[in-house]
Amino acid sequence: MRYRRLGRSDLEVSVIGLGTLAMGGRAYGEVDDATSIATIHRALDLGINLIDTADNYGFGHAEEVVGRAIRGYRSAVILATKGGTPWDAQGRLTNDCRADTITRAVEESLRRLQTGWIDLYQVHLPDPQTPYEETATALDRLASAGKIRYVGLSNFWGAEMEAWLGISAVAATQMPYNLLHRDVELEVLPACLRQGIGLIAYTPLLMGAFSGTFAAERTFPAGDHRRHYPQFAGARFEDLLRLVERLKRVAADHHLTVAQLALRWVVSRPGVTCAIPGAKSPGQVEENTVAAERCFTQQELHEIDRVVSSAGIQTARTMPVKVEAVAHGPRGRIGTLAMGIKVVIPERIQAGDVVQMDVVTGQILNVGAGDAR
Repeated sequence: MRYRRLGRSDLEVSVIGLGTLAMGGRAYGEVDDATSIATIHRALDLGINLIDTADNYGFGHAEEVVGRAIRGYRSAVILATKGGTPWDAQGRLTNDCRADTITRAVEESLRRLQTGWIDLYQVHLPDPQTPYEETATALDRLASAGKIRYVGLSNFWGAEMEAWLGISAVAATQMPYNLLHRDVELEVLPACLRQGIGLIAYTPLLMGAFSGTFAAERTFPAGDHRRHYPQFAGARFEDLLRLVERLKRVAADHHLTVAQLALRWVVSRPGVTCAIPGAKSPGQVEENTVAAERCFTQQELHEIDRVVSSAGIQTARTMPVKVEAVAHGPRGRIGTLAMGIKVVIPERIQAGDVVQMDVVTGQILNVGAGDAR
């Protein structure tokens, strides 16, 4: 395993970390806690030291599993979690980063994780109704109390990230990055390079698409995130699988699996500190860690990019959502979506409208039920 410094912090993180969304049991089908714990232990055995989780993964269950798994290993673990996205009374995920909400969230995460401190506490989503100053001040107090060591962001895109950095520094930002979703290259990665901020790449295998294990007839059960994700159905899914087959041939030339190729591609990109693929078994962790053995050369990266580009795949990444309510906040007009999340919306959008949301960036693109891309 290789390690890199996370931004300007003193944290040396493994190039491949471990994401735990699946271990919450509410995103990618049922999971067995004993297997999840064995997976975490195997990751530690292989030199993975960054374990990333969140308080909303399985209503906190993922944090509980991680807490049980790292008992006796705490000093060997760089523990990252995320907060500011509590569940509301309807069971919907919301974004609420008020000071009291964040403070309570940290205390509850510490309890579930069975630890006295969190190494990296990340604001999971921007909250357009709460001034960033309020959230940052609350996190500074928690850091002064020794409950968190470093602050990070997650899902803060260009202007949002810039606004936060104008108020408070962060050690890292966690963003989606994979062979098909490269939005971070436009603004976020350059900002990280300029300002010495670590970048943690999530969904590096695109929700398992680049694992190389899916077949065209694959369906996703109720409760699986991919069931509602536009890239995992119909002709778009078939296009994705054809790309995976092309990449398998490239991977074989490098004596890699396609998952290892996809992960190595991510951690070889300039500015990326590490990737945090999920894993549901010790075997998946073993496969993933091979990606960390070395980086691709620029020539190898260009060859992989050429294969992806020549596939001409049309990425499907918008979905229709209803705006239930409209309000005003410190960063403009705010729409509360039917799913519970609050987002900044254009002036023309009103309560009751059905809008198209980019599922990667969270940006509201237009009004209407049809796919905008």
